[in-house]
Amino acid sequence: MTGLILVLAVIALSLLITRVAGIMLALTGMSREPARFQARSAFTGVGFTTREAEAVTSHPIRRRIVLALMLLGSAGVVTAVASLIVSFGGASGGER
Repeated sequence: MTGLILVLAVIALSLLITRVAGIMLALTGMSREPARFQARSAFTGVGFTTREAEAVTSHPIRRRIVLALMLLGSAGVVTAVASLIVSFGGASGGER
C-alpha cells in the first residue's frame, strides 16, 4: 500500500514539475501550448523533432530547463518502478 501511495505521489510531483517547467519555458518567450508540450516531452524522454524543439535547443536558458527535466524524468521513472517492486515484493501471498 505504501508503494502505491508513493507512486501516486511521484505522478503528482511529475505533473507539478512539468507544469512549472512549462511556465518557465513560456517566460523565456515561447508560446504557452508549445512550452507545455516541450516540457512534457522532455520530462518523459520523448524527442519530437519540431520547430519548437529547435527553438528550445537554440536558447541557452531553455536548454538548461530541458536538461533538468530530462534528468528529473529519468529519476521519477526509476522511483516509480522501485516503489511498485517494493510494494508488490513486500506483500504476503494473500495480499498480492
